[in-house]
Amino acid sequence: MNKKIPFRVQSHVLKLLGDELIGHDRLAIFELVKNSYDADATNVDVYLDLTSTSPQISVLDNGSGMRADDIEHSWLEIGADTKRGIKNRKRSPKFKRMPLGEKGVGRLAVQKLGESVHVTTRAKAEPEYQFGFNWEDLIQSAIYLGDGLQVEVKKNSTPVVFSSDTGTLIQISDLHREDWTRKEVRDLYRLVTSLGNPFDKVDSFQVNLTIPGREDEIADLPSVKDMLESAVWVFEFVLDKTGTLDWQYQFNPPRFKGLQPRNCNGKGKLELIPQDDDELAAEQKGDDGQIFLNQKLLQGIGALRGRIYAFYRRSEILKESGSPAQIKAWLDSQTGVRVYRDHVRVFNYGEPGDDWLNLNARRVNQPTGKFGTQSVIAHLDLDLEESSNLKEKTNREGFDDNQAFRLLRRITLSIFDKLEREHIVDREKIDIALKGNESIPSVQVAMSKLAEIAKAHKIVEEVKPLLGSIQKELDDFRDLMVSSGMAGINLALVFHEVVHSIDGIRRKLDSKSDTTSIRLEIDHLRKLLDTFKPILQRERVRKVPVRDIVERAYNIHEARFKRHNVVFSNWAADPGKSISFPVTGPLNLLVGAISNVIDNAIYWTRYRREKDGTATPGAILALSSWDDEKGGLIAIVDNGPGFQLSSDRFGTPFRSTRAGGMGLGLYYCKLVMESIGGRIEAVDAKQLRDEIDIPKAYDGTAIVFYFKGEK
Repeated sequence: MNKKIPFRVQSHVLKLLGDELIGHDRLAIFELVKNSYDADATNVDVYLDLTSTSPQISVLDNGSGMRADDIEHSWLEIGADTKRGIKNRKRSPKFKRMPLGEKGVGRLAVQKLGESVHVTTRAKAEPEYQFGFNWEDLIQSAIYLGDGLQVEVKKNSTPVVFSSDTGTLIQISDLHREDWTRKEVRDLYRLVTSLGNPFDKVDSFQVNLTIPGREDEIADLPSVKDMLESAVWVFEFVLDKTGTLDWQYQFNPPRFKGLQPRNCNGKGKLELIPQDDDELAAEQKGDDGQIFLNQKLLQGIGALRGRIYAFYRRSEILKESGSPAQIKAWLDSQTGVRVYRDHVRVFNYGEPGDDWLNLNARRVNQPTGKFGTQSVIAHLDLDLEESSNLKEKTNREGFDDNQAFRLLRRITLSIFDKLEREHIVDREKIDIALKGNESIPSVQVAMSKLAEIAKAHKIVEEVKPLLGSIQKELDDFRDLMVSSGMAGINLALVFHEVVHSIDGIRRKLDSKSDTTSIRLEIDHLRKLLDTFKPILQRERVRKVPVRDIVERAYNIHEARFKRHNVVFSNWAADPGKSISFPVTGPLNLLVGAISNVIDNAIYWTRYRREKDGTATPGAILALSSWDDEKGGLIAIVDNGPGFQLSSDRFGTPFRSTRAGGMGLGLYYCKLVMESIGGRIEAVDAKQLRDEIDIPKAYDGTAIVFYFKGEK
């Protein structure tokens, strides 16, 4: 005979869930604080009375409180789906917060803390309600869930706690554990204060921790304000609807080896970084892009403002601001770039693990002077009405990946690029100050450390082929230097960057990052080596007329001149205007150097035309000259804005005033000229005009290549 048998769950499962659900007491308290956040509270008081005759833990907030229906169908209903799933995960009514809890079992966390719980709550225009119970008594009142576990809810005719305000008070007594260590108390402080919003006072969330008799254990811990004040760089900006960026920069170094603060500001059109890593590849797709942001591009996005706090996470720097371990732990939970629209947070931008700007991948490709997500706490504020082209996803977690969002990313990255180009001088000062504390290891030592760490983390099989590949690249690089007779050239900075790149791989291995992230770091190292390989892989040295070198470089860019409305005048090919002379050297490197300078000239002539808003075409002049005493020269002259770097920074790697630039181009040219005994410099066009009669229309920069005389 068939029989239907009920599937039953015994009541003691509640206790099992309470014990297993939360790993530690401080996490249980954190769950209660998260509930206060979901209830639109702006202030939460966590009170640990561990030394009185009746120890107690209480959490008091000024949130929206609970109605009778909320108590019955949310707090006293385990597993309620009021926050679970896309349909039910609604923003809070006042601050439009996305709920942090979604499984409906967080209130079981109180079992981890103590046997008895007492709740007092009041919602707007509602009576105050109180209820409480002892978990052991409740569970023993019925064998099975559903057999009548009862909790009495009392309505207070006269409010006991919330006479005029709304909120919820949870009090836990009969504590399971009263002996909290100093470390546990400090970890609790760090954890419960990590939910606070350091930016938007409209949507503030302040957590106060009080532990009678043990106040000194957290007295030295930095507050959120202290944390932000430990930022080394602060960049505040306003971008109006015309594309004009008004910015303020602050360098706030710690008291470390005489480092001095620096403040500056500026206002002007925002320079956009290239749309692709390879600008020429973008051009080949017919997408030249804009150098400057304009009002038309901003339609549907509107004006925006924000602030970037950037940190230097070296312990030597952090310890000057307090406890390095505490600051690093706080940064791990707070760093990222958050987005707000009409003061309402757009999730999940800026949450731990979110890198919507791809800052980390960008830092892998261009490591020097770039900020990763773990080094910045930033916010971006949009206007809801003006940003109509930014559509939030159905689940309210981010924007649709449409054209407007991709442009917003590009704009934000361009603002970061502006900060990074401004801060590089001050970053170098810090690096110089730190050199006395740390010597840079050799490449071989760095590689050995990588192998050791891979072995310790038992990922040798995954990493060994990658390390072997890089080792071969380094060996080839060394052999090429020796065979090409270039061992004397100053390539120390290249190897400095190689070591730092290897160190980046080491850190990722040490933190057990995923293999994909490690591969990205290694790919960057390959690209870095490939950048300089052509300098070593020299063609057969031969004597070549300079007119041929310039002509070949011109042919590389010929199609671009018309597209960018640039007039290129090649005087080097005209015997009546220039003097040609032979140069002994590798043709491919010399053509590459001239081509690089022409590429820069194209960019800067476009830059000036867009910035000034004129229709004047770009103009580039190539010429050659000879002097029996000084030797020969090739000059590339333009009508751009003039050379932007100081003369002492000319040809310095990883220093560029060009948006998204790496500063390797002129360094490449400098190495090429040094390899054949020549030199290169940048001068104002008018300075060159004192020596050579060139038209006044060329009033920008002249990049001059000087060659030893052999005519």
